[in-house]
Amino acid sequence: AWFGTGVPAAVVGSPLTSSRRDGGLAATVAMLAGQDTAAEVYRSTVTPFFLVIGFGYAAVFTVIWGVPWGREEDRGRRHRAVTRAAGLWAASVPVGTFLAGLVRWAALPHPAAVLYSLAAAWAVVVAGIALAGPWRRDPLGTAGLVAAVTAGVIALDMMTGSHLMRETPFGLSALMAGRFYGLGNNAVVMYGAAGILCAAWLGGTVLRAGARGRALAVMAAVTMVAVVEAAWPGFGAKVGGTIAMVPGFLVLLAAAAGVRLTTRRWALVVVSGLVLVIVFALINYLVPGTGHSDIGHFAGQVLHGGAGPTLRRKVAANLGSLTANPFVLVIPVVMIVAGVVVARPAVLRAASLAGAYRAIPLLQPALSAIWLVALLGWLSEDSGVTVPAAALPFVLPLAAVILSSGPATVPRRVPASGEPAAATV
Repeated sequence: AWFGTGVPAAVVGSPLTSSRRDGGLAATVAMLAGQDTAAEVYRSTVTPFFLVIGFGYAAVFTVIWGVPWGREEDRGRRHRAVTRAAGLWAASVPVGTFLAGLVRWAALPHPAAVLYSLAAAWAVVVAGIALAGPWRRDPLGTAGLVAAVTAGVIALDMMTGSHLMRETPFGLSALMAGRFYGLGNNAVVMYGAAGILCAAWLGGTVLRAGARGRALAVMAAVTMVAVVEAAWPGFGAKVGGTIAMVPGFLVLLAAAAGVRLTTRRWALVVVSGLVLVIVFALINYLVPGTGHSDIGHFAGQVLHGGAGPTLRRKVAANLGSLTANPFVLVIPVVMIVAGVVVARPAVLRAASLAGAYRAIPLLQPALSAIWLVALLGWLSEDSGVTVPAAALPFVLPLAAVILSSGPATVPRRVPASGEPAAATV
């Protein structure tokens, strides 16, 4: 448009604009140099980062359970204690990469080393808080605390402009230019899983006290905050992520309420996220005061018959994710195995998980909800199979933490006479 040649039909996104910047030329150059450095750090380290933590976490937990820790009678207890500490730290690394943004690491010498060192240090802080607080006595307490911190940091960052997410492995890349604010594809399932585990922890604590109504109110509040943050055009602006997340939260709420999900209810649950996205998209398109976003823009395309190219591009990108590199072919296998283990732990002889289900009524619905979010995120986001893959460094360590937290020591509350038991899904 600046050169008077018109805008090519294949170009997507928003028009470029210019604005004056305070601080003078030197400050502007320093800012641009920092952005360039941060983008180069992302480009050169994001793939090695995911490979290292993917295979590294598996190796660490294998070593933990393979090393004989003391005498045989104490070995199981020590294995669980080390697994819990290592798992909490590992699951805290993703939120550590966001908190590293509180320091201008791109302007420091050796910026990549600074970024990942800060992430590791923040992970120690979050894991230490999880292990030190009174919530550690709850079978979901330590994992729930890490989940709450993760969801809270991401939500607050989305509300304030997504500054912490920029050029971090689980965040946004200006060089890739997928998006410049809101919830990135690498954080979709992690954010949804964190919100679900937080809701299960807080709601389960109240539910064991016999106050089902208050438990549902707490869980509904967590759900509303998490979903609105992700879906609202000015915050998360996430279409596919919202479509995936809302059904997951509804599965958990239904279990806490003792509601059995019939075929018809399942159908309503699956499309619930799409309905919410449509509502927010129409509001954004019809009410100019809500600001411009791709959600409202796409609503306009649908209303005026121009959504075809966008949908074809996203479908092609989703299918293309299966051939991105040789490692992604492992993810469908992991998803299938995880689905079988969550639904029927006895099939693969996951005795510890079956025992945890009996001790923690909301655990199976929570894991089922997370698996559903991962599946729908895979199908609804243009990044495809990499969407659930990016959440594995968060979800798997927390699952190990829960299973090593001794849930059998927590008595399961017996419902009062005439009170329906919490359903499992």
